[in-house]
Amino acid sequence: MSTFDNVSAATKLRREQMDVQTELDQKRAEYRERMDRVREREQQLAKRRQELQDKLVRFYKFIQENEIKKNRADKKAQAEMKAKEEKHQIIVQLNEESRGLEQDKQEIKDRLQRYQKYQAYLEAVLQDNEEYSDPNDIISRWKTLDNNHKELQARKYYLEHEMERERTILQKKKENKATEILDATNALANKGKQLEQLHLEVGRAQDEIEFEIEKKLETTKLIGQVKMATQNLYDRCYDSFQVYRPIRRHKAGENAGGDEILLQLQFIGECLGDYIFVRDRYKEEQKNKKAQAQAVTTRPALPPQKTKKEKGEGE
Repeated sequence: MSTFDNVSAATKLRREQMDVQTELDQKRAEYRERMDRVREREQQLAKRRQELQDKLVRFYKFIQENEIKKNRADKKAQAEMKAKEEKHQIIVQLNEESRGLEQDKQEIKDRLQRYQKYQAYLEAVLQDNEEYSDPNDIISRWKTLDNNHKELQARKYYLEHEMERERTILQKKKENKATEILDATNALANKGKQLEQLHLEVGRAQDEIEFEIEKKLETTKLIGQVKMATQNLYDRCYDSFQVYRPIRRHKAGENAGGDEILLQLQFIGECLGDYIFVRDRYKEEQKNKKAQAQAVTTRPALPPQKTKKEKGEGE
């Protein structure tokens, strides 16, 4: 593995770290935007709830006004019908009175004759009672009491009629109010469901953000482990390299910057390159020694040289 590859790997790791941080910032910004939208939706929901209440109040007032107008129209129609009937009854009554005037006249004459005894009785009462001076006073008193009795009866009938009418109006208002309350309750329940759905969406968004945070934490942990491994290799290379020549030590902890880590990786790459060079040189020397040893063992033996004595004898 070359120094360039190590530097490329470190650069890639640094770029991934920056991408992870950028993505985490984007997720946080998205979370803030979602929370802002949720708050805005809640404000809109409160505003719509207030608008709905205002509409319900206006609708209730509109119903009351229509009910009052309807009652007025009904009263007017009833009054007109009653007046028409009264006029008709008056006409009929006048016709009947016209036909019966002669009979009444005769009956009055007959009645007058019958009332003569009552006249005599009243005059006898006047003689015994000083409170009344004339029979007409007694008759007037009786008429006053009779009229008062009739007025009280008419007042009683009117009050009973008004009470029944007011009871009917009150019952209608109760029914209308119950219907309005039911509609408002249903609308409020629907809004509650929408609010619950929004809470669920917020919960899901929070779960997603927590998952992303855990994922980023795992990535950060992995980056820390890579930094620790790099520091470990650097320390070993540094200790072995100090034997030959002293160098400046680069310290890089968990909070170290990317430049320090790159310097450490560069130093590790140089150390590994020296190690590979030494290893290859050693293997090559061992190979040469082995080849020399084999050459020595396979070389042919030289013939023995003749001595001077042997050379003379041969001549």
